[in-house]
Amino acid sequence: MEMLNIEKMGREIIALRKELEEMKESIREDVEFAVRTELAWQSHDRGEFTSYSKENFLKRLEKW
Repeated sequence: MEMLNIEKMGREIIALRKELEEMKESIREDVEFAVRTELAWQSHDRGEFTSYSKENFLKRLEKW
């Protein structure tokens, strides 16, 4: 009976470890996104973005 509990705990630990690894990857991606977003806002606040009218934007978009 005790051996079954140890085996069950071992399987649960392995499952939890896998979940933690997946969470780490997700958190890493979230942090990278947050950093890129913050840098973009800082660039915007410094006036480094370009503005276009709707018509000019659509014209430029068609060139892509």
